This record gives sequence, C-alpha cells and structure tokens, in this order.
Amino acid sequence: PRYVQREVQLRMALAVARAIAAREALVVEAGTGVGKTFAYLVPTLLSGARALVSTATKSLQDQLFLRDLPRLVEALHVPVTVALLKGRASYLCTHRLAQARQGAQLPDRWAVRALSRIEQWARVTASGDLAEVDGLDERSSVIPLVTSTRENCLGADCPEFRGCHVMKARREAMLADLVVVNHHLFFADMTLRDTGVAELLPSVEVAVFDEAHQLAEAGVQFLG
Repeated sequence: PRYVQREVQLRMALAVARAIAAREALVVEAGTGVGKTFAYLVPTLLSGARALVSTATKSLQDQLFLRDLPRLVEALHVPVTVALLKGRASYLCTHRLAQARQGAQLPDRWAVRALSRIEQWARVTASGDLAEVDGLDERSSVIPLVTSTRENCLGADCPEFRGCHVMKARREAMLADLVVVNHHLFFADMTLRDTGVAELLPSVEVAVFDEAHQLAEAGVQFLG
C-alpha cells in the first residue's frame, strides 16, 4: 500500500545487491528522500547473508529495529531474526538500581522523579534498554547510577548476573541473522574487545554503515 517507485532508490538497491553478491565494497551517496534505508535493507535481507548494520545515532538504531526491519521482514516473508545491540551504558543494571535506591545522593527533585520512573519501568521491561523510558533525558544524572561500566561491573560475581540485560542483549546478538549496532560500539569493540560484538564480526558476511559520513569521526575517537 502507498508504495511509490523511485528510480534512484532502485538503482541503489541493485548496486547494493551486486556488491553483496560479488563480496565487494560499495560507497553510496544519496540525498534526502531517496529511501536509502530500504534500498540497503531489502537486498541485505534477501541475500540470506548474516549481516551487521551500524548507525551513527541511537535514534536511527531504534528506528531500524522497531519500525523498518519488522515491516520489511513481514513484507518480504523472510525468516530472519533481528537483534539490537547498544553499549552497556544504554542498559539498566538491576544491581546498581538497587544500590541507587538505598544510598544514592540525588541532586534535585527531577533526579528523584527520574529514578522513580526507572524503578516502575524496571518491573516490566524485557530488554532493559533505557530508551524505552518515556521522558528520560539521556543526559540525566541518574543514568550513571543505574547503569554499569567496565570498571564497576561485577560480571559473573554479580547477584543479578542471571537476569543481566547487557548479557541478554549480547546473547541475542550472537544468535541473530542481522544485528543493529552503532559506530561507537563497533569501534569500541575493535579497541576493547569487551562488548560482545568481537565474536560477531568474523562470522558476519555483510556489514552496512549507515550515516557513514560520521564514521571517520567515531573511528578517530576510538582508534586515535
């Protein structure tokens, strides 16, 4: 319904399909309104290859995973499993939430409200992705209190390890046919080999970098 054929979108999709078939690199520049996302997702999904799609922003990551990919998988009738993987700072750590509830010194009433909202959401979330929390500013001072870092994560010694949202997201990414990541996670993994993507990359046949104009900046930030 409401499909409009665009010659430029079709040309891009065919170029992507040829690059995948020939296992070649392809760089595409296309303006607004071309429909770039579908132009690379359709041939990637139809190829049957194990794929990784990386974006510059978390908002595009969420759009791909929550809207575009489900629509295309249904429309194309392809038996593809899709996973979303972000950095650990995007996921709730239930152990640190419990600590914050007991002893955190919150700076203002907005932080108190944000923590209360996270506590209510924590009871029902399946993914632990903080992007699900309505109205939560990603710059909120509460987020570092309820997420883990490499330095403060207890790993297998954590009392909440079995239900850890980060570990669950990594397991799902390992099993998926197509994984949606972001440039920062991609390069952080190259440097740290600590995000779980390291084990994915050798077995991925197709890698797509959307918003690639920001790729160099992210690469320099992590690789020097």
